[in-house]
Amino acid sequence: MSLKLKILATIILALLSGCGGGNTDNGIATVTSTEEQKTLNDPAPSAINQFTTDIDFIYKDGERFDLRGVVYVVGEPGYLPWEVEVMSELPEILKARIDADLASIKALGANTVRFWGAPAYAFSSLKALGGLNILQTIWLDGTTEDFHNEAYKSTSKDYIKTVVDRVYSAYPDNNPPVVAFLVGNELSETSIQSTNQAHPDITSFSGNHFFATEINATEAFIAEMADYLRTYELEKYNKASLISYANEIRTVHLIDTPFLDFRSQNVYSYAVPYYRPQTQLGSSSGTLYQGWIEELKYMHSSLPLLITETGLSVSPNAAHNGPPNYGYGGNSEAEQKTGIAQNLQDINSAAVNSAGVVIHEFVDAWWKFSLEDSYTQDPNDIEEWFGMVRIVEENNVYVTKPRPVYWQVQSLWRN
Repeated sequence: MSLKLKILATIILALLSGCGGGNTDNGIATVTSTEEQKTLNDPAPSAINQFTTDIDFIYKDGERFDLRGVVYVVGEPGYLPWEVEVMSELPEILKARIDADLASIKALGANTVRFWGAPAYAFSSLKALGGLNILQTIWLDGTTEDFHNEAYKSTSKDYIKTVVDRVYSAYPDNNPPVVAFLVGNELSETSIQSTNQAHPDITSFSGNHFFATEINATEAFIAEMADYLRTYELEKYNKASLISYANEIRTVHLIDTPFLDFRSQNVYSYAVPYYRPQTQLGSSSGTLYQGWIEELKYMHSSLPLLITETGLSVSPNAAHNGPPNYGYGGNSEAEQKTGIAQNLQDINSAAVNSAGVVIHEFVDAWWKFSLEDSYTQDPNDIEEWFGMVRIVEENNVYVTKPRPVYWQVQSLWRN
């Protein structure tokens, strides 16, 4: 039996053993019957994967779509995501990892996967599995000195084409279930400021599909990339996906993108007291996290707000803060469980509506710095410990084991 089949067989056995709600450290619980799973996860036969918005929500084929997502970067010790992304043919071990991880994300009760630089096989695997939608990040170098450098913009547009083509490669009918493309994620504060200072004369953008006035140069760059993506997708595939940009708390005062289809914000509870301590407490839960979400929605109440990242790291060698805001690392697995559950409750009970939430992330990111680094998990690197599942080695094979947060979120999303 091939390694891929062995891993898939293990996952299937784990899925079966989890039926009926029993949680174990080795398995992923699923729904109790094939029909129930189909009802919960599979789109209706008439679905056309058309996503639209109103002032609060995203809709799929005319029905409200409450996005329940997970960030997923293809992870396997000994491989780097940016190298895996461009592989035309993956080794069996990576195909098996992708198949198993996507099955586990679906069993969690998620309806969307937020991909970063994913290989073509990831989209084929998602299509074969069914029941999951795509939130696709377009990774743009956020540290360049000038976003309006012509060579940089040309390279960025080439990459946009590559990612769009890669997504569509798995769908000959030109109908992938793409909720949206995110043109950029957390552009650096330094680069935003240097770009804006270099181009004070850029205060508007007028494209084929996106138009904005009273903006700065960085916002104009984002608008240009979004317009290029939509133009290219329409001309080549005759489809117009929603487009947004994933902003964060450190730069929300520098750039904003209400000219896109909806607003996306990466929102972490531990960041609010550090960067925005003046935030009003939440109207229902009384947390700073809920208060910040409400403030974000009030900034542009006529557009949907999607929480594109939230999560907690369980890195061992970091300061411990605990509830209600927890910390950037240093959380126990029990605190990760209760903290993310509190985040979800804060979102659901807020005085404002949101379009959904994406948890960062599915599996620990061992790979952060180099190939050598990818073989070990650094206890000092906070970014390597956000996973809802952890990677362990068993019988010379790397497998994933759910942390308590996985079962907690499953109980909320499958309820």
